[in-house]
Amino acid sequence: MNDLLFSIIKLLVIILITLIVRYGVPYLKQKLEDAKLSGVAKWVGEAVKAAEQTITQPGAGAEKKAIVVKFLREILTAKNISISDDQLNTLIEAAVFAMKQSMEG
Repeated sequence: MNDLLFSIIKLLVIILITLIVRYGVPYLKQKLEDAKLSGVAKWVGEAVKAAEQTITQPGAGAEKKAIVVKFLREILTAKNISISDDQLNTLIEAAVFAMKQSMEG
């Protein structure tokens, strides 16, 4: 009887470990990626606001963007986060759009 009970417990532990590896690990990885992206988006928003406040001359959009990209690349490199230039540009454009919407509204 003890051998049967031990075999059942062993089987349950194997099933539990399999479920954790199959569903738990990917879930945690996704949560970490979401948190990382959320942090990057926050930094992008703050960098865009800072550039808008510090560079006030008209027509300096390209200069502001270059400063924001340089600043963000430094932060992302320091935090060992890699995103593509296209992803970074999309995040910057979204932050600029959100900032303009909040100024109008």
